Amino acid sequence: MPVRWPKQRRLVAHLRDILRREFGCQDAWVVFSGGRCRLEVRVDARRVTLLDDAEDAFWGRFYEEVQRERLHLGERILDKETWRRRPADLIAILTPYWVDRVGPHPRPGVGPKLDA
Repeated sequence: MPVRWPKQRRLVAHLRDILRREFGCQDAWVVFSGGRCRLEVRVDARRVTLLDDAEDAFWGRFYEEVQRERLHLGERILDKETWRRRPADLIAILTPYWVDRVGPHPRPGVGPKLDA
């Protein structure tokens, strides 16, 4: 995993959790292939590719660059770091892809009724 995208595996797990909880998919995963990445989900027993892009473009949308200020020996130093986006931002990023390829965004916690 490149250093450019810190805690990438954790982000994949976080995306899976968001897609299951907020969008109601059964599973989600990221496929790495030839410098490209795909975000795939399983919905109603079918496999759907939500997002397919070059690796840097794919990961870049899920991270943001922040500036941190610190003091070192009395000198002010600004560091630029790459951080994962907040869950609300990730949901906002994923929603248009979901609507385009799967359908309307379901309300959280509302799923199909199961017969007893």
